Amino acid sequence: MYLKAIELENFKSFVHKNRIDLREGFTAISGPNGSGKSNIGDSILFVLGPKSSKVIRANRLTDLIYDGGKTGKKADFCRVSLIFDNSDRVLPIDSNEVKLTRYVKKANNEAGYNSYFYINDEQARLQDFMTLLEHAKISADGYNFVRQGDVTRIVEMTPMERRQILDDISGIGEFDKSIAKAEDKKRIVRENMEKIEVLMDELKNRLDVLEKERAVALRYRELEEKLKETKAKISYAKMVQSREDSESYNRQIKEYEDAVEKIEEEIKKKNAELEEIREKKKEVDEKIGELGGEELKEMKEKIDSLKIEIAR
Repeated sequence: MYLKAIELENFKSFVHKNRIDLREGFTAISGPNGSGKSNIGDSILFVLGPKSSKVIRANRLTDLIYDGGKTGKKADFCRVSLIFDNSDRVLPIDSNEVKLTRYVKKANNEAGYNSYFYINDEQARLQDFMTLLEHAKISADGYNFVRQGDVTRIVEMTPMERRQILDDISGIGEFDKSIAKAEDKKRIVRENMEKIEVLMDELKNRLDVLEKERAVALRYRELEEKLKETKAKISYAKMVQSREDSESYNRQIKEYEDAVEKIEEEIKKKNAELEEIREKKKEVDEKIGELGGEELKEMKEKIDSLKIEIAR
């Protein structure tokens, strides 16, 4: 795998569309000062995504967009594509060429721009770029891209610093970082497990309390149901007794009413007899006034007999 071509559009000093073909093997780019040689290197780093924009000599990403020069028109976007020969399939894509494109456009937001990534002209994420480049061990912040001043800096390094570079290039540094991350995760997991154990103990104690409260609540519910059942039975028994008492009272009242009706009929009958006797007495009194002697005596006897009869 090697870098086959670079396509630039409105990137720094490169206005409009430009393509730079790089043949397999060694390729040198020469030109006078200010012709844009360093900008080509910056364009490669721009696509690879360095951690800081200062690596590509810019305070902000919008500084990479063609500013119009002295007399030209300012652009509002820039685009750079790196075309890799992938015939050996180092990159995990089933294509002989892999095109990685980064596109930055000015925008009215907090950052002042929007950034987009494309793999073979299909939109992707920065993470997709990083995952793809990791397979080829390519990084904007690694040592597979030597910038101006890097050779002098490497020569002046201490043996330990050079060892660090060799570890990074060979991948040992990544393993060391992975081990350190794993240790950190292990420590965090252990701390979390200790917290979880403490929490589980608290929950267990709380569960014991809840079990006791649950038993009390169930017993209370059971007794409450029994109380409701007992009250219902008592109410039903009272209702039955009240119904029976009511029927008994109604029967007694009927008997009393029948007895009263008989007594009233007897009273009416006696009053009629009494009225009849009074009429007879009245007749007798009238005859007494007209009669005397034996007749009077006879009348008195009749009156006495009537009084006896009334007394009966």
